[in-house]
Amino acid sequence: MITAEWVIKQFEEWAPASYAEEWDNVGLLVGDSNQPVKKILVALDATEDVINEAVSGGFDFIISHHPLIYNPIKRVNSADSTGQKIITLIKSNIGCYCAHTNLDKANNGVNDCLAEKIGLENLSPLIPEPGDCEKPFGLGRVGFLPKELTLSELASHLKLALNLPSIRISGDSSKKIKKVALCGGDGSGSRFIEAAISQNCDAYITGDLRYHVVQEALESGITFLDITHYGGEIPIVDAIVSRLKPHVEIFPSSIYGQVFSSV
Repeated sequence: MITAEWVIKQFEEWAPASYAEEWDNVGLLVGDSNQPVKKILVALDATEDVINEAVSGGFDFIISHHPLIYNPIKRVNSADSTGQKIITLIKSNIGCYCAHTNLDKANNGVNDCLAEKIGLENLSPLIPEPGDCEKPFGLGRVGFLPKELTLSELASHLKLALNLPSIRISGDSSKKIKKVALCGGDGSGSRFIEAAISQNCDAYITGDLRYHVVQEALESGITFLDITHYGGEIPIVDAIVSRLKPHVEIFPSSIYGQVFSSV
């Protein structure tokens, strides 16, 4: 019999909870580690729609990338959206497990999946984690395109590779791009951009880029491509399904998790 504890063990051999950032909240957030698991639903977020999908579809476990609970909570009741979701999960005997920044950092995790979709080669961490691991890991990735592309050509390639209706770019559209840095999700922080610049990357791909941060960094010569938070992380859903599929019945959520849409 497969239990939640077994699923978590398999998952954390891939993305140990110890990899997570200090502020993060990963692991089994709702449920009993001893509960039997027969059918798993995988999503970026454990939204109300995803939880309802799990209930109606007979799922007994959800794996989400973003935590259902980020901040400490003082009460669980139906007047609060998080409380209502927790109540629904418990009433329906559905466990909810989260792997967030630990999965971002892990080898073959969020950033490697994104780099593979894009076609980058010779990968290394953008911000390496300290340690003596056989294969370095950390936040973001740096790699090389198989052939040089202009910024405009790279943008077209990303739209096709990631199935995105549009992306934002900043910089000279005719600039030649070969060495690329990326970070799935929100990689708009200065430490990511500074790392990309210090490693002489031609372009930086991430989501949630901010106007003033990009404006200042453009002076270094680097270019930017904003693929949205969703676009940089959605490839991990299929990767999770593929990894656990040989052992348990597991499916990607059918709920389209993009928060924004193009008009």
